[in-house]
Amino acid sequence: MTAQTAIGLAVETAGPGVRLIRVSGRLDRAGVEALARILDAQARCGRIPGHVVVDLAGVNAFDGPATENLGSVVARSRADGVRLHLAGCGGRAELLPLRAREVLQRCSAFPSAEVAVRTLTAARPGAGTVPGPRRTGDGRVADRPAR
Repeated sequence: MTAQTAIGLAVETAGPGVRLIRVSGRLDRAGVEALARILDAQARCGRIPGHVVVDLAGVNAFDGPATENLGSVVARSRADGVRLHLAGCGGRAELLPLRAREVLQRCSAFPSAEVAVRTLTAARPGAGTVPGPRRTGDGRVADRPAR
């Protein structure tokens, strides 16, 4: 009897327009299907972020064919206007079968989820900018013109 390690998926809003999905356990076919359902649910709710970062740092085993199925999830997300990025794969991708590695190479990848979120939120127009101070006597109160 083979022991099954359940997949864990946790979704969080990591920044403006960036959703982070942390994956843990074994990334198998059921896990990829669960990931696709999460993305579909986000779309149905009208909460489609511009970027979704899939953090694979907590994955302890990759199923080659399931990783290939991840390619169709990436393609479908692009069609929905979402950029899917992978994070935390590191050198473990080299252990996958060639076809699975090719799928991962077609994806945008970052060394960690933190680097991905920092990079993607900084890339937003106006991100990281602080409004300048108001001039004295400009007549505005709480960002509204004086009457």
